[in-house]
Amino acid sequence: MSQIQNTGDGKIKLTFLKKMSILWPYISHRFKDQLNSVWIIIAYLLLFQIVILDLPIVFSLMIAFGVFIVIIGLMFFMEGLVLGLMPLGEIIGVKLPMKSTLTKILLFSFLLGVVATFAEPAIAVLKLAGENVKPFSSPLLYSLLNEFSGQLVFTVAIGVGIAVMLGILRFMYGWSLKYFIVPLIIMLTALTVYAHFSEILNPIIGLAWDCGAVTTGPVTVPLILALGIGVCRVVNSGDSGIAGFGVVTLASLLPVLAVFLLGLYHYNAEDYYGSKNSQFKIVEENVIPVQKNKNQTTGEFSVKEVEEFKTT
Repeated sequence: MSQIQNTGDGKIKLTFLKKMSILWPYISHRFKDQLNSVWIIIAYLLLFQIVILDLPIVFSLMIAFGVFIVIIGLMFFMEGLVLGLMPLGEIIGVKLPMKSTLTKILLFSFLLGVVATFAEPAIAVLKLAGENVKPFSSPLLYSLLNEFSGQLVFTVAIGVGIAVMLGILRFMYGWSLKYFIVPLIIMLTALTVYAHFSEILNPIIGLAWDCGAVTTGPVTVPLILALGIGVCRVVNSGDSGIAGFGVVTLASLLPVLAVFLLGLYHYNAEDYYGSKNSQFKIVEENVIPVQKNKNQTTGEFSVKEVEEFKTT
């Protein structure tokens, strides 16, 4: 049976094997690309476990299957990124300045940054991270990751939205990136130093700076980078690639500032775990020492005596 059939209406019908023979070179090329990206870290982890830790590889089949799924997932993700997200962001960036006012452009940019942040896979990790934080040692950090986790995610998203909006303004008016970066770095350094000397604020320093990395993930970066490149093609004659990276820089720093401000708000409001206005109070229990009865006997008991005691 021929693998190619003419249906008579100008269309050619291919068998499944013929379709796969056409697609296989493309699929295998994409698979090799992702394999080249992950094999080095997999080899490093295996060598470290075998040579340094001297531990055997357990559940090897399950691990191999998991790695295979990761590679397949990366294939589909990168394909969707190249064919969907980045062209979409670039087209919007080109068309938006032509057909909209500056107010609408800024509003769209802000909402794009917010929505892209909510779509980040790493954002979900923030809500799970609170399970391992001890409330007595880090009450404010515990509250941000548990009671106020929704506020934390929304605050980070607002920071990214403002960053994208400022990036678009920078493209429109040709502002230099240093006018944004230098003040932000100074403010963040001052806030970090201030928090370092506070017993309550100190634990949130790591959270604040980590949020800058969380927001520059596989969804946000391609979208805002493509949007910046598209806008710069219309309003700027310079290198749009460099300008696009400026948005990513702002999207890394402004969420850090937003988390610090959220932490300071709850610190001053004293509504974090165990504080004056919190729903959860730290109750100090008075431990009363037990006095030993003078008639109480201590000592070791034989097995026979224990069995006789159980029957009584």
